[in-house]
Amino acid sequence: MRNTLISTVGTSLFGNLKHTNEEQLKQAFENQNWQQLALLLLEKSSTERVCGAEINSIARICEKGFLSSFRKLIFLISDTEDGKRTADILKLYYENSRNSLKFHEKPEFRILKGLRDDDVKAFRQEGLKNLVREISNEVRNSGSEVIAINATGGYKAQISFAGMIGQALEIPVYYLFERFSEVIELPPQPVALDLAFWLNNYSLFELLETEQTIAESEIEERLSENTSIIKGLKGDYIQSIIDKEVIDDITYISLSAMGVLFNERSRLEFAKQETTLLSLIPQDSTEPKNKVINLRDDHGKDKLKAFADEICSSPYVKKVVNSLPFNPKLTKPIRRTKSNGIVEFVLTWTDAGLGICIETTGRNLAETNTIAIHLQEKYSE
Repeated sequence: MRNTLISTVGTSLFGNLKHTNEEQLKQAFENQNWQQLALLLLEKSSTERVCGAEINSIARICEKGFLSSFRKLIFLISDTEDGKRTADILKLYYENSRNSLKFHEKPEFRILKGLRDDDVKAFRQEGLKNLVREISNEVRNSGSEVIAINATGGYKAQISFAGMIGQALEIPVYYLFERFSEVIELPPQPVALDLAFWLNNYSLFELLETEQTIAESEIEERLSENTSIIKGLKGDYIQSIIDKEVIDDITYISLSAMGVLFNERSRLEFAKQETTLLSLIPQDSTEPKNKVINLRDDHGKDKLKAFADEICSSPYVKKVVNSLPFNPKLTKPIRRTKSNGIVEFVLTWTDAGLGICIETTGRNLAETNTIAIHLQEKYSE
């Protein structure tokens, strides 16, 4: 049941108003009287060209029945003054009680930092990534089955990428052909998915997602025990989904927009296949109460013992090897994984960042990471 429409926003409304022959509209626009302008637009049919691509396309999408109900309308705004001003007008337009198109919740307006046409670097390294992140966050919160994307407004590259996002995250993407006044669903574009590759490099994706930009030397230091990942950094596959930038002779790495999308798509696919993947991994038959738990006599040992007892109930945990040094700044529970089944798990909800080293039944890095993700989902607060 699709009830949420995410709409990208361009500046066609401003272009139309600049060239309109209608005196009232033109005067309100020139005076930047957005309140009056919204009221004047409400007097017109929402499919009239002067109302702009966003209003036109939303009206057509709703008329065609592509949404089963109207719960939520989300606008993704370019990081430009005209984009923000267009958003101001749309806000007044859709929140006005005279508007016959009623969504149950107030429209949301989110600015995509870096999505601007005067800075190619920001557009590529920030704008498109933030487009992926905003849509992905909504998918995580609400589910892809309730969302549709309206990619009519905005830059051409943004529209094309929205099509890829929709295909990767299993969301229909619609576009209004202005000349024909007809809404179509954008055809799927190929987005390669190699879940085994993602699982083998899970630590790298987690690190890049958390840090966003990090020195290559620091990646090699923090993932030094995962030699396959370090070697993979030089491979063609990795090169296609990361950005590199050299500043003061230091090479910095971040996920490219396609890399962010690949990561989100892999998360979605993992969630679907988690049960199957886990069924292929051996389980430990030892009774939970009989599993070995070794902990240092440090501050917080009581909390660690309680958590260790709990996590030992998992059939994929063989024993607790030891306590970890404190990691108060870590934001995600999985600190490190190894191909021999070791998972370092941090209780990020404790102030000190208490943690334990767990021996799991994983026989390789992909299996160990599968277990790590499972434990993180099941045992994190």
